[in-house]
Amino acid sequence: MDDDGLNRALNNAPSNSIILLEDIDGIFVSRESVNQSDEGRRISFSGLLNALDGVRSQEGRILFMTTNHREKLDPALMRPGRADFHAYLGNASYSQMVGLFLRFYPGQNDLADDFAKRLPEFKLSMAKLQGHFLKHRESAEQAILNYRMLLEDDQTMDELPVMEWLKRLNVSQYSLRFAKQKISQISDLRFFGNEEHIE
Repeated sequence: MDDDGLNRALNNAPSNSIILLEDIDGIFVSRESVNQSDEGRRISFSGLLNALDGVRSQEGRILFMTTNHREKLDPALMRPGRADFHAYLGNASYSQMVGLFLRFYPGQNDLADDFAKRLPEFKLSMAKLQGHFLKHRESAEQAILNYRMLLEDDQTMDELPVMEWLKRLNVSQYSLRFAKQKISQISDLRFFGNEEHIE
């Protein structure tokens, strides 16, 4: 596709349609990167901007652009008229975990609350939670019993407070020992060599 093809595709989209340009940062990070683009890429940065301005004048169509690196995008792409509304989709809050649980297991309000209380806020993506619920779609109880599977990601575990980790393991009696050693997060444990131990 070239600039004209992109412009035609966007302008010829049916009324009441949703257009998605996914991972826009992977194609156009800045004007300079486009000038040094691969030979196979034939859509220019200015061609994209012109196509977006064309979409703006078309009624009844919504255009979404997604990115994992908003800070890398050229300001010209992000200005009003091309990107009128910016939404940050972060990791799941307590209420989002409850809400998603109830989507899979309607009417199970008590179980939803129990499930969400077991997990840290803003550490798990909605996609990861959805995958967990799909795996256990036949049983809300199994989704709760296997909640630890969601915490197997190293990054999530590293950010988990040690006190919460000990509580989950049912060994809260060791919390004072960890506190004396000034270990507050799981990630702090990596600084202990073989010669060091907790008394």
